[in-house]
This record gives sequence, C-alpha cells and structure tokens, in this order.
Amino acid sequence: MLRPLLRALHVQLRPPARLCRIHRAGLRGQDLLKSEQENWKVMSARYKDMAEKIKQKLEVFYDKYTFNQDRPMIRFGNFVYFEENGCILRSVADGDKGSAEVLLSTEDLCFHDAFIQRLRISPDERYMATSIKSSNSEESTCIIMKLDKLPVIERIIPNVFSFEWATNNVLFYTSQENLVCHNVFLTTLTNTKHTELVYTEQDPRFFVDICCTKDRRFLTINSNSKTTSEVWLVDCSHPFKSPVLVQQRTKGVIYHIEHRNDELYILTTYEQPAEYKLMKTPLGSCGMENWQSVYTLKEKTKLIDMEMFKDQCVMFLKYYNHLYLNVISLGSHSVQSVELPAWACAFELEPHPEYNTSACYFQLASPVQPPKRFAYSLVENHLIEQVEQEVPITLNCHTVHLTAKSKDETLVPITVFHNTNSKELHRKPLLVHVYGAYGIDLNMSFKAENLMLIDNGWILAYCHVRGGGELGLGWHRDGCKHNKLNGFYDLKACMMLLHEVGFSQPKYTALIGASAGGVLAGALCNADPELFGAMVLQAPFLDVLNTMLDIHLPLTIEEQEEWGDPLTDDKCMEYIKSYCPYHNIKPQHYPSVLITAYENDERIPLTGVLRYIHKLRKAVMDHASSKYKQGSPAPNIILNVQTGGSHCAPSWEDSLNEVAGHLAFLHRELKLEGK
Repeated sequence: MLRPLLRALHVQLRPPARLCRIHRAGLRGQDLLKSEQENWKVMSARYKDMAEKIKQKLEVFYDKYTFNQDRPMIRFGNFVYFEENGCILRSVADGDKGSAEVLLSTEDLCFHDAFIQRLRISPDERYMATSIKSSNSEESTCIIMKLDKLPVIERIIPNVFSFEWATNNVLFYTSQENLVCHNVFLTTLTNTKHTELVYTEQDPRFFVDICCTKDRRFLTINSNSKTTSEVWLVDCSHPFKSPVLVQQRTKGVIYHIEHRNDELYILTTYEQPAEYKLMKTPLGSCGMENWQSVYTLKEKTKLIDMEMFKDQCVMFLKYYNHLYLNVISLGSHSVQSVELPAWACAFELEPHPEYNTSACYFQLASPVQPPKRFAYSLVENHLIEQVEQEVPITLNCHTVHLTAKSKDETLVPITVFHNTNSKELHRKPLLVHVYGAYGIDLNMSFKAENLMLIDNGWILAYCHVRGGGELGLGWHRDGCKHNKLNGFYDLKACMMLLHEVGFSQPKYTALIGASAGGVLAGALCNADPELFGAMVLQAPFLDVLNTMLDIHLPLTIEEQEEWGDPLTDDKCMEYIKSYCPYHNIKPQHYPSVLITAYENDERIPLTGVLRYIHKLRKAVMDHASSKYKQGSPAPNIILNVQTGGSHCAPSWEDSLNEVAGHLAFLHRELKLEGK
C-alpha cells in the first residue's frame, strides 16, 4: 500500500524540526519570554471584546458545517472499525453502527486532549494496535489490545512513529526520539514474548518508516531523506529472517514499493523526467537496471496519492490545481482518466485494507466546501457521489483562477474565493495565504471560518508559489536551496496582480503563513511592507541562518536538503542571509504583525521567534521616533506564546480561540470597524 509511504515522505518534507528549549538562551531568553508574556496580557485586552464577538459567530459556523468529525470507517474482515469522540469502536460489517462496541477510550487511558493517529488490525483480528498522540507533544504511544470478549491492553510502547503486523502475533514498529526515527524493532505477542532490533539507519538525513504491501506479502522498511530513499523487504511469512535490500540508495532517486503476483511495483523518480513514474520488475530481479516503465506523470503534474488494488492502480493527481484520477490497468497498462468536480481543491483517500475491494473511497473538499464523500467503482469504472448525509454547498461563493508572472516569467497559480454578491471588490478586505516549502501543497482543506469570512465580504487568496508541490517535484526544486528566492518573487508577483485586477488594496490586505511559510511572508514583510497592512504568523520559521548553523539541533543536517549548508558553503550562507526574515529587519515602515508561538513546539526554536520579535519591534520604534516620522502611528508588533499545544496543533477549543484572536487582530489593524 503506497499511500502511507507517500505520507511518510511528507513527514520528511515537513517544517524544520527543532528541539526548542528556552533555557538554551540563558537568562536573556527567559527575560525576553517573560517580557513578551506581560506584553501579550496588555495588548490582547485591546482585541478581547471583538474576539469574543467573532468567537460566537464562529461557533455557529462550526456547528453548522463541521457536523462530521469522525474518521472514515475501516472495514477489515468481518468487522468495521471507526473512531468517534476519542474512542475506537467496532461493529459487524453491514450491521447497525449504533450497536458498536467500544474497544478503546483515550480518556479511560488518561490520554487527555489526545487523538488517534493510526490503527492496525492483526490478520486474524485477535489484536489491535493503535497510536495515540497528545496535541501538546510530538511523541505517540502505541497501545496493543487483545480483542477478547472483553478487550484488554496487552502492551504499551512509548515513542512509536509507525507500526505494522507481519503475522497474527508479530508486530514491527519504529521508535522516534527528538523527532528522529532511525530504529526498527519487532515484538512478539506469543507466550515467549520478546523484542529485538531489526534495522538501524546511520545517516542523520534519513527518516525510517514501515508499511505493509497491499497483499500483505511483505513489510517494507523505508528509509527516506528529502531527495533519496532506500527500501528493505521483510517476508511476512518469515518475519525473523533478515530484511532484503531492494535497491541501494542512489542520490536523487526516491522510490516506494508495492507487490503483486511476484512482481514489485515501484513508484519512483528514477530516470528522466525527474517526476514520479510507476515501474515494475520481477521479484527476483529487483535492481533498478531491471525496472520497466508502466506509467509516467506528465510535466507539472502533482501526485497527491496512490492506491494499489488487485488489478488496478489508482493515482490521484493535480494539474494546475485541477484534480483528477488515473486508473491504470495492471494487466494491459491502459489508463482511464476521470475528472473530479471543478470545485474540489483538497483530497483525502480513505483507508482500504482490503486488497480485493470493488471500490475506492475518498473525500473532496475546498477551503469553502465541507468534505464530500465519493467512490470510484473499480468494476463499473465510474465515479459515484455518496449521499450518506447532506453536505451544504456554498452557493454564494465565487472561485477565480489567476496566474501571476514572476520575475523570471514563470506563471504562478492563484486561487481566489469571494462572495458572489460583493460589490466594489477593491474596497473589500483580502486575506492572502502562502507556504512554499518542502514540496508540500498550500493547505486547501475546508475551514468553517472561511465561510464566515466570505459571508462578511472577505476575499481569500491562495498563492501556489514555488517551493511547494502544487505543480510537481520540479516546482519544489525550483523553490528550495539556491532557488528559495523564486518563491519570494512569486509571492510578490501574486500580491501585486491581486491588487492590479481589483481584489482589495494594500491597506485592506493581510498576509497569513504558518511554519516554513513564515520565511516567505517574513521576507516580503522586510522587502515590500507597503503591499499589505497586517500579517499573521503561526509557529513561524523566521531565523533560518542561525538555525541552520546550529549543529546541536537534531535535524540541522537533514534540513540542508531544503535550505542548503551554510556550515561549509559560504555562498549558501550569503544566499540565506539575503532573504532570512530575522537578518533583514531594518528601521522602516512595517505592517502590524501578530505571531503565535507554542511553548511545547519542538520544531521551531522559540528563541529565534523571540529574537525576531524583539528586533522587529526595535526597528519599528526607531523608525517611528525619527524626526521625519514623528506623530505617525506605529504598527502593533505582538507575540502570543501559548503555554500548551505543539507545532500548529492546538486543541479544538484553543484553535477556536486562536482563530477568533487572529481575526479580531486583523479587523482592528486593517480598520474594518465600519466595513
């Protein structure tokens, strides 16, 4: 099954993972944190009343549109397993869901404010393994339960990233510590219980994940960096035998493995063009010199996900922000393309443990359209819209697709949403979203607050700049390392085009970014602050250079494939310095800025955020106190350090408060009181 493997790679294409402990900065860091916490108490009072009003409106939209928070059901053997309110339940397949039995409750296990990440059922359905993660931590705990008449906990394994059943009573798992995952273990649930180390990755640039092929013939040990991968096979019928290498890692070649009828199917970037392609080879001749082409993605196509079935492979693809799927016959290699609804911007594949299933289920959504369930019939070869519950369609929202011409003439897609009834769009507030890193697409999933904003006349714009993955692997390559400034030029071009065609104007425009999106947003804030009136950043990466120079951080070496290596390359150091938000702050006019950071965030150094906000505020004060600018109102520069929550993953209630606070800040700073 290739879907988890793609997601494992996306774990590697994640924002900078950092151990963030304020004591590393000593007394000065502690003083800065305390000062910012006191400042937040004072500044937040200005927005309190507005935030409360917005929160009340948000709750109405949340209640109306987020009616289905349950995870998709997983059918395995004679039962269906599903999550509901922090519990895992089981019911007889095709039976009454209301008569389901509770197998596990996170609250009963004292996992408060936690969610279930992964669920795996043993082949004979006697055991269930699941991982539970708190919103305040990066670590997950694996709970193994024996599914007797009364389910009982068999074992608890801390700090587990991924796991799969090899046999009825042998489980393989990877351990994670300090966001590094290098070791694979197996553990037995027989009378003679034991645990042993199976594999260790020595290269700090690589991250290890395990998966099971769809036909359950092999477990795959997948060692991935951001640009290179290597796979080892474990025969599920002989789990204690040493893993067998498929193909030794080759720099720049990514590959993932599936199995069918004694053939390996390989999803890989091997050979030109350097985009994903599906290849195959006999099981006994698995070296890449034997790989044969089955299907190659066309240029500028994004592979979102992929699922293998007995006779077909289904690829979910995006081409210039239009979603479609290709169904590849594994016998004839014929390809059938199926267009998906034009409104769809985001896609999520539902789990399909069954190899012989007759349909592929998935959900489609957009920033303003709640998830809607679809199925593709593998037998009848057509798309089926599920009608299990009514999903409200947003009728008063219009979608516009634009392309901005960047500095080097590259065309950059923009997706815009606005109220169809809005008049004088140049006077409406505009919220611009950006990310542009790690080959990850800008988040286009549904959020109830977007409907409230559209209802209130806001314009929402999503800039699909280079560095992200919207137009395939090349789109990422053209926006990372020595090409990082391309994403900056893309964002600037997008902002200018939006205003040129009549979507709002700078004084009513806000820029929003999270995590690595803070790099491009912060860079634009330094270089062209006149383009927008306010900026909101969530857990932002703002001090690129100092972070990449700190070898004590666990993922500095791994991150070099995204940002470059300033430790050994002077040109790289100067290049990073040219765009790094922290290093380019200067006394000038700035928009108002609100940053939310998290005390438990292990990915973004809090010390870097503190240094950034302190330097930015000083630059603003120096500019405001100049003889030429006396009397001019200074922008507000605010940092909110949340005592709970991890990287961009607050609890639902905290998230609601956070969104309300962000919107209250924008409402005041963009002077929308009378709009």
